[in-house]
Amino acid sequence: MMEQKIIRCAVYTRKSCEDGLEQEFNSLDAQRLAGENYIASQIHENWRLISKHYDDGGFSGGNMNRPALKELFADIEAGLVDMVVVYKIDRLSRSLFDFSNSSGKLMLNILLSFAQFEREMTGERIRDKFASSLKKGLWMGGNPPMGYDVKDRKLVINEENARLIKLIFEKFLKTESYFEIAHALNDAGIKTKRGSLFSPQHIQRILKNPYYKGCVTHKGNVYPGEHEAIIDEETWDKVQEIFKAKSIPGRRKKQSQSPSFLSGLIKCCDCGCSMKQTYTYKKNLRYRYYTCYNHIKFKSCSAPRSSFPAEPIEQQVVSEIVRILKSPEVIMHLNRLAEEDKKINKTQLLAALKNLNSVWRYLYQAEQKKIVDMLVNNVIVKEDGLKINLNLDGFDPLLTQLAN
Repeated sequence: MMEQKIIRCAVYTRKSCEDGLEQEFNSLDAQRLAGENYIASQIHENWRLISKHYDDGGFSGGNMNRPALKELFADIEAGLVDMVVVYKIDRLSRSLFDFSNSSGKLMLNILLSFAQFEREMTGERIRDKFASSLKKGLWMGGNPPMGYDVKDRKLVINEENARLIKLIFEKFLKTESYFEIAHALNDAGIKTKRGSLFSPQHIQRILKNPYYKGCVTHKGNVYPGEHEAIIDEETWDKVQEIFKAKSIPGRRKKQSQSPSFLSGLIKCCDCGCSMKQTYTYKKNLRYRYYTCYNHIKFKSCSAPRSSFPAEPIEQQVVSEIVRILKSPEVIMHLNRLAEEDKKINKTQLLAALKNLNSVWRYLYQAEQKKIVDMLVNNVIVKEDGLKINLNLDGFDPLLTQLAN
């Protein structure tokens, strides 16, 4: 059997500036050590390290005018070196012009291809190690969730913050509302770990975070963690059941079809901002509210109360409209319209106005909205009641439309 040829390997090192070269173990030493270790790992391929050093300290990689590099090339031409090992390709050269001929460019592309392959292999190994560690329930770094601190590379419970996490879960089981919890915490002066206000989205992320039940996650999968849980399994399951109930198919469609004929008209008494229709769910029942939009967005509004039940407000607005339509002034308008337009049946129109309150619920939402828009400028919601500002110029067009 033919004996395998020994491959004599030289390690080339370079550093652009001289700073730090006076240290006992400098950058050149680190590069050479890495090269020596790599050559030792290839001993099965008969690689052998030669003792001569080729070190360029304080020389740029932008040109070939380097003493150690010239000496290395001379030794290669003399047949003393078979293989050159560098820490990175840029230690040998930073310029493509050093490889100006076809063979040089081919060699450079080969070197770069292997460098990229090595980087990708390293990345895969790191990702595999990361996934494997998470599957074992280990903490793999980053910002710890609120309620935990990191000690000796492990998650440990922060008792003060853990009490807040428990409070959030308890409140959600009672209110089922992210908004109420966020407002309650902000009103109490409680801040997040970063010192900012709580948002409904922040509350939702806390309530859905499996770390609080003692688990870790990776790419959508949940694994048992080695850290202690803050929330017990029963409480966690109850909260997740509420989320499931909230995500029933078709619920969003039903919300969009819910009556909101005061949209764009109803205003907050404190900041004057529009109030948006919001919902809460308790025991599978849905409750509608009008909520100040500034409160929802955590903007400036000092109103003592941000949300009001929708149905009592709407009923009061409809009752006020019906009351006005039955008033003597409107009856006088109706008589005048009947005299001007003989096609108007005054008796039928009076009967329609009389029964408007009872038939209101049977009108399409668009019809309700049209009537309210004609008669109401805006509705100001206050703690002690409503202020309904009517549009008196809208009564004649409405009566004419109803008559036709």
